[in-house]
Amino acid sequence: MSQIIGQTVGGRYHVDSLIAQGGMASVFLATDLRLDRKVALKVIHPHLANDASFVSKFTREAKIAAALAHPNLINVFDQGQDGALVFLAMEYIKGITLRQALDDFGAFDSEQTLELIEGVLAGLAAAHKAGILHRDIKPENVFLADDGRIKLGDFGLAREIQNNTTTGNLIGTVAYLSPELVTRGLADARSDIYAVGIMMFEMLTGRQPFEGEQAVQVAYQHANDRVPAPSTVKATISPLLDEIVLWATTREAHYRPKNAEELHKVIVRAQKEIGRIEQAKTARIARDLAPTSVLPDDALLFGEEGFVEDGDYDVEPAAATPWNNTDGTQVLGDGWNDDDFGTSGFSATQVLPNFDESLQEPEPAAELDFWAKLRRSERRRGWFWVALTAAVLVAGSATGWYFSAGPGALNTVPALAGQSLSNAQQNLAAFDSNPSVIQENSSDVAKGKVTRTDPAGGTLATHGTHFKIFVSSGPKMVAAPDLYGLDLVSATARIATSGFTLGKVDSWFNNSEATKIYDYTGFVGVGKTTGKIADHSAISLKVSLGPLPVVAGLSQDVATTLLTAAGLARPTITTEYSNTVAKGNVISLVPSGSLMGAGSKVQLVVSKGSETVIMPTVVGETIAAAQKLLTDVGLVPVVSTNQLQSNYGIAKVTSASKNQGATLHVGDTVILSSY
Repeated sequence: MSQIIGQTVGGRYHVDSLIAQGGMASVFLATDLRLDRKVALKVIHPHLANDASFVSKFTREAKIAAALAHPNLINVFDQGQDGALVFLAMEYIKGITLRQALDDFGAFDSEQTLELIEGVLAGLAAAHKAGILHRDIKPENVFLADDGRIKLGDFGLAREIQNNTTTGNLIGTVAYLSPELVTRGLADARSDIYAVGIMMFEMLTGRQPFEGEQAVQVAYQHANDRVPAPSTVKATISPLLDEIVLWATTREAHYRPKNAEELHKVIVRAQKEIGRIEQAKTARIARDLAPTSVLPDDALLFGEEGFVEDGDYDVEPAAATPWNNTDGTQVLGDGWNDDDFGTSGFSATQVLPNFDESLQEPEPAAELDFWAKLRRSERRRGWFWVALTAAVLVAGSATGWYFSAGPGALNTVPALAGQSLSNAQQNLAAFDSNPSVIQENSSDVAKGKVTRTDPAGGTLATHGTHFKIFVSSGPKMVAAPDLYGLDLVSATARIATSGFTLGKVDSWFNNSEATKIYDYTGFVGVGKTTGKIADHSAISLKVSLGPLPVVAGLSQDVATTLLTAAGLARPTITTEYSNTVAKGNVISLVPSGSLMGAGSKVQLVVSKGSETVIMPTVVGETIAAAQKLLTDVGLVPVVSTNQLQSNYGIAKVTSASKNQGATLHVGDTVILSSY
């Protein structure tokens, strides 16, 4: 793809440099010549540009992204096709990705994490509100601009939200896949929330919650294990952030925030809480703590009943309840105001909305608070755990076998493009012993070779998944348009309307009328039906410069002037004797090749005039001696005799057609007779 650097795509975007390259597309830094601004130009790899299904998905990405306007989303400006190049013009963000930031700087502190997640959720909330799932939330798709902006991009896997979205293959990066995507291939807005929670865990701790040598191991953990609290990795992490991560990554989808907007409100509130906690810590460093004291109202920030509202406490040192060393042990005031929760979105006990039954388990009793239930479930003891542990061990072993070696094992589909059909069938035998074979046209993959598979290479699939192998039948061949005799403008228009692209244009001297097309890709002959060429391919043209100037018989100077005026290079000169062309005039023009264009070199053969010689004495000489005398002076001997050639050294010349001493021209013929 790097060969397009320096070219102008779509007649508008001058490609400056390569920014990034992935499995499906490359991203270039380009200049929008029309609006004089930098853009990021996303270009599909050539082997995918001929896949109508993929191009359709790529076009859908452009439409989806273009419909979303938000400061935290990367804007899409344009989408189009230039010949074989299918491209997307997007807002160029000068900066780094969140992945690069994590690799370079490691884990973030609480305030940095909340600030970045707030920006991501603000953009994602706009997408969810518009009815769009992202489905590929990961640090690689979060862009951190040099000017401080936070942008969520790459809606390549996005699609409209339905009750639940079913995908035939697992999509997105496995480290951020929600349990319902791994086990059932189902996704809704809460699947995006799960990915945000995993990303938040990684930002706080510097590592992902689930790791493994193979993708299937990570997927298995997402499906069967609970995400641990970030503080189990890094003890200094606030319990408040633990609660948020655990809420967003709860294995049961119906316990998570229903969409990005709901989680965004929590993150905004958490930013305030973390800020106040830090202020309170700083303010209280100087306090002398009594052995047993009445705690101020702000001591409890997040408890069994959820988030505390702004009016429930005050963290300012002067307003806090004074410490009283004589109070001893006292009952803490609850400091809660349930009426406030309903308007804040963080009520202690919430009635969770009903979602598609395929994603939810039976709802808990309405009066049970989720947070209390979650904590109690972690604190249960006794015989129940003994029985449950035994059941889990048995179920875990069976499940582990099922997902690692059994029918449910997830394995990466090999990339088979360009391989032979037999190799592809052999490589897919572990998935499908009898895949379907489908022929399709391809201008990039040789005939008989695999163009793609469905499911595609690089995705995850289980044993028993039915595969389709697409094999190239070569490019689709169609009749070339008739362009003979058209001028360049008319020919270009006809090429475009016929579904082709303009290829190389050359101008050569030809006996056809100047400025007219006399040859092109697919041209067979004047008055004949055009040949077959690859559909949507480039058509190269040859435009006539008219015939070469006729200079034979003209003087050398005049001939040189005519040739240079026609656009040819100044000719080189050679000379020859000529009995027919006067001295100094051109005998002939010699082209340097079969195709002559502007600047081509030619050679002029110029006459030196006629050369004369004196007829030598040949009568009485042997035939052989007479022949040598004539050729030595430039004359051409012709022998007329009844003698054998073997006797030419003995037989004498009895007469000659030219008299001795006569003035002759070089190259004249003299007949020698011997009888």
